[in-house]
Amino acid sequence: MTPEPRTPDEHAIPTVTPNALAWLDSNWPFAGTVAAAFLACLLPLAVGAWPSGLTLTYLLLLLYLVHQVEEHYRDRFRRFINLRVAGGADALTPRATMWINVGAVWLLGAVVLLLTGLVDVGFGLILIYTTLLNAVLHIVMAAVLRSYNPGLLTAAALFVPFGTWALVVVARANGLGLAGHLVGLAVAVLAHAAIVVLVRRRVGRSGDAAAVVRP
Repeated sequence: MTPEPRTPDEHAIPTVTPNALAWLDSNWPFAGTVAAAFLACLLPLAVGAWPSGLTLTYLLLLLYLVHQVEEHYRDRFRRFINLRVAGGADALTPRATMWINVGAVWLLGAVVLLLTGLVDVGFGLILIYTTLLNAVLHIVMAAVLRSYNPGLLTAAALFVPFGTWALVVVARANGLGLAGHLVGLAVAVLAHAAIVVLVRRRVGRSGDAAAVVRP
């Protein structure tokens, strides 16, 4: 007798190691959730032991990871931008979304935290201004579109109060002077402007492609 074919077990251990980038494309928000929980567990070690400016910079990085959970759960921010802002064009791809958040938030945040602790607390202004600008953009988008956008709640409830608190504390201890504020603002604006440019270019390409195939 011919043996019956076995039905694949969806819970079985995969026999092929998934591509790392492909895995990150879909799962980076969940990895960020684990990282946020880990950073939260370590927060008591920083409070009282680190300068307040460094502790608040660390806290902002943790809160940014929490914000990303609300923003990107079930890929909803990417789909929101593509549908409501880009007019249905595939302006933000899963790969681009992953690189923006892992690169511009996780890696940049880690570098800023190291510079804040090892060089000068004024470097924390980079993360502070990035956080506050992100909150402003979420709030403005909600006002313009007159609707909720993914990430709005944590931006308003966490970024605004804690970002403002961190700005006041770090500005007092800032050893970089005006340059610290200018660098922080410049990095924040450039990081967000790069995303806007990316979306607009992708929308333009989608429009050109539609024009080519249209009879």
